[in-house]
Amino acid sequence: MTLNDLIISSLAQLDRGHDEQTMEAYRKRLTDFANDAQADIARAIGFSKTETVMPENGIVELASLSRVCLKVLRVSQLGHRVNFLRGDTGTIALPYNEAAEITYIYEPKPLQNPSDVSELPAHTHGLIVSYMVGRERMAGDVSTQRGANIYLSMYEAGKNKLLPHPGDSESYRIFNRW
Repeated sequence: MTLNDLIISSLAQLDRGHDEQTMEAYRKRLTDFANDAQADIARAIGFSKTETVMPENGIVELASLSRVCLKVLRVSQLGHRVNFLRGDTGTIALPYNEAAEITYIYEPKPLQNPSDVSELPAHTHGLIVSYMVGRERMAGDVSTQRGANIYLSMYEAGKNKLLPHPGDSESYRIFNRW
């Protein structure tokens, strides 16, 4: 769904029109709510990306990655997983000066333009709408605030059902010790 679709869906659930004037009146606030939900869902599912970079003298600047790195999950060099040391200045030290595949957690790009599409999987877009409606209802009078609990509860329940990325096969393999 585009940002415009998210806003229209939210306004429809709020029983407000979605003409151009109403859209502009709510666009900024609902966009902020959509970005809050998107960041929260991304943290819940461990949104990750793998990139290949070339280290200089065994050092990789995390700023050279295409997205802002929140946490490095694993590094592979020469076809196998390697250990790395994290530096204080946004760098990691690797054992070889060869190309490295870095898997890291990042937050999706914020939605800004009406045609922007969330980078999250499509099945999570309904959760973003629930969050937007819940947050908007919280800002209303007392009678509409009660409705916020329902939408925010649906959001939390849906978010809890999302499975985080299982990670590398070595991180969840069960060995028979007997």
